[in-house]
Amino acid sequence: MVANEISLEGVNELIAQLEAMGKNVSKVENIALKAAAQPVAEDMRSLVHVSDISHKHIRDNIEISGVKKGDAGKYVTVGPGKETAWRAKFLEFGTKNMPAAPFVQPAGEKNADNVSRIIGEKLKEGLGL
Repeated sequence: MVANEISLEGVNELIAQLEAMGKNVSKVENIALKAAAQPVAEDMRSLVHVSDISHKHIRDNIEISGVKKGDAGKYVTVGPGKETAWRAKFLEFGTKNMPAAPFVQPAGEKNADNVSRIIGEKLKEGLGL
């Protein structure tokens, strides 16, 4: 599956500080992650090439995963769902017969600062800070 990863500096430290304050941040953190993923998904939908063939298009299958836990903390993934992921890699990276037409990486790069800002705003809002 094609996915984009954005590394955010300081978010885990902020969450640790909030948890140390005795606040229940888990639900607020989940809301913040999902909200921050929305602009990335929207940009992927606007950037991906759409054919005139009658089938499920990648644009219509861009998904935001549920919140997951990893070694670095909580995260969500944004990208094509299972139905279209196999085709998306051809667009993102190209083939020997087709040039690349990336949409995942540009959407992630465009929104890196926006993602950090949204997470910060949603955490502050949800915790009443």
